[in-house]
Amino acid sequence: MDQDIWQNILDKLEENINPQSFRTWFSETKLVDISDNELVVKVPTQFAANYLNQNYTDTLGEIAYALYKQHYKIKFISPPHYVKNNPNQTAGYSDNRVMVNTKLNERFSFEEFVVGRNNNFAYSAAKAVAEAPGYTYNPLFIYGESGMGKTHLMQAVGNYVVKEGRNCSIYYTTSEEFTNEMIESIRANKMPEFRSKYRKVDLLLVDDVHFLSKKEGTQEEFFHTFNALFDNRKQIVLTSDRPPKDIPDLEKRLVTRFESGLLCDLKNPDFETRVAILHKKAEPENIVLRDEVFSFIAESITSSVRALEGSLIRILAYASYNNHNPEELDVETVRSILSDMISEQHKKITLDTITQEVCLAYNITMPQIVDKTRRQQISYPRQIAMYLANLLIPQLSLKEIAEYYKRKDHTTVIHAKRMIENRFREDINFRSHIEQLIKNIKS
Repeated sequence: MDQDIWQNILDKLEENINPQSFRTWFSETKLVDISDNELVVKVPTQFAANYLNQNYTDTLGEIAYALYKQHYKIKFISPPHYVKNNPNQTAGYSDNRVMVNTKLNERFSFEEFVVGRNNNFAYSAAKAVAEAPGYTYNPLFIYGESGMGKTHLMQAVGNYVVKEGRNCSIYYTTSEEFTNEMIESIRANKMPEFRSKYRKVDLLLVDDVHFLSKKEGTQEEFFHTFNALFDNRKQIVLTSDRPPKDIPDLEKRLVTRFESGLLCDLKNPDFETRVAILHKKAEPENIVLRDEVFSFIAESITSSVRALEGSLIRILAYASYNNHNPEELDVETVRSILSDMISEQHKKITLDTITQEVCLAYNITMPQIVDKTRRQQISYPRQIAMYLANLLIPQLSLKEIAEYYKRKDHTTVIHAKRMIENRFREDINFRSHIEQLIKNIKS
């Protein structure tokens, strides 16, 4: 009877929120206690409990009052050691040992990940998955530009499970390696072994799934692998440079599967987080710099965590080669050391920049390139511009590019990309032309 009360509240909530949000946060909830004025609901992880207590208690209280004319306080809890000490409550692990391929980088741990406003949600979600693999956020899909820490977070999940000694088999790969391994298995007539290998793991970590684009055979195989793992409550963690719906030529059924779990994006770190990252990266290398130098680097290099790390390596190499103490370097010296990296930062490429350069090359105007006409002398430069926009500004979605060029939807951009890429591969003169356009845009 008590569970009926909670189920009725959930049924009403489901009518009023996004289906994906409902599946993510409420599919694994269970009412564990009820009194005259409180409902206590169990969730798998502390992360989920914190999130639900902060965001849904008022709404659920209003629903409960509307249904039962009773003011209930809704409280979400995550019992301590809910999964770790009782593995029977989660996915059945394969053996009484940890099995992991050697591709996990031990440096990619949660302790080494610098948390800021740009990545706090993704970090918390990854930590929750590591604490309860296969239970709640499945799949976990982390996306963002190159160098934002996607691989670090993904491998931190695997390293955490290894450190905890969980009864779990782990496999890390990239979508490109998955494709190559599948091709080799077909060639060697070993597809049963290939399928068995991937479909028996407890934790599958797949990097850069956007490279599945246009690989129909690989997509087919990955779809069945995904289903086999998901149906058996095995954890899947995926990374990409863009959300599933913006990966071109990705089958709709895969998009649906990828979006069925939790999507987390990693954005550029803010100034304070960049300073913290620099300090964190400097510690293991024993690099001591002046505070004003750390601040200067954080102000000047904003594109990615990888670029920040690269700046420290550059400074360390300079100091070592010139027999200088890094702590003695002043801002002007560091500015000189990092001059090319800093100048590259300030060459901000925009849709306007790309469009202006393409219009100049084809002797048309910016109003003409966004016109509805399908005349070849206009539509062809427009396709080139859309292709370059997708190539040079990867953080833009296909929809945003389509809207800028006043196209109906993102499929126009996909078609343009396919057309230009095909000609780029086949026509050496055209390739030189595109490369010159890119050089002009960047300069």
